[in-house]
Amino acid sequence: MRVWITRSQPGADRLAAVLQSHGVEVLVAPVLEIEPIAVTPPSISFDVVVFLSEHAAVLGAQNISIGDSVVLAVGGRTGAALAELGIEATVPKLRSSVGLLELPELTEVLDKRILLVAGMAGRDLLSCELTSRGAEIDRLIVYRRVAIDRLLADQRSQLGEVEMIIVASGDGFENAARLWFLANGNADVPVLVPSERVALKGKTVGLANVHDCAGADSDAVLRGLAIFG
Repeated sequence: MRVWITRSQPGADRLAAVLQSHGVEVLVAPVLEIEPIAVTPPSISFDVVVFLSEHAAVLGAQNISIGDSVVLAVGGRTGAALAELGIEATVPKLRSSVGLLELPELTEVLDKRILLVAGMAGRDLLSCELTSRGAEIDRLIVYRRVAIDRLLADQRSQLGEVEMIIVASGDGFENAARLWFLANGNADVPVLVPSERVALKGKTVGLANVHDCAGADSDAVLRGLAIFG
């Protein structure tokens, strides 16, 4: 089986290496690229700092004075990126915004000041729920996702051999579907997605054979691949 890995770098190459070690043929052709945004470092301290992606950790940590703040990371790769910068972070068992909200550090947050470090146009779930719990929320937006308009010629030529698509976000799903149909791809192609929220995009982009892997890490993707043999 040849799968198309559409997620941005460096995650695309990491996932490709894992899948190849399990005998899976891969086409690495990201459909989004990460564009850093210049930011003004916060001038105040926070009770809790939450990093919502690996990119947020890499691009945001350098702009924040962590001090005595409790640091949370949405997933393992985010936590690992922070560890490489010398920052210890707690990662929830359920690696998502929902998982973060279940952590004891975010259960009792009345009057606490919380900083969310993220990309542009991210989910509002965390911010809305923490605000309802009485927290004061600030956001530090450190990057945006930019759609890649076209694939390289050799990548386009390999799309005809693709039997499954792996996407990592709603924006990525939209652009992957656009490029797939431009290449005359089959609407029945299986698509692996990291969450139910991203899966819902399938109805709007014309790719309905969608499987929710309940995670974006390589283990979750391998479980999804196993379903299709």
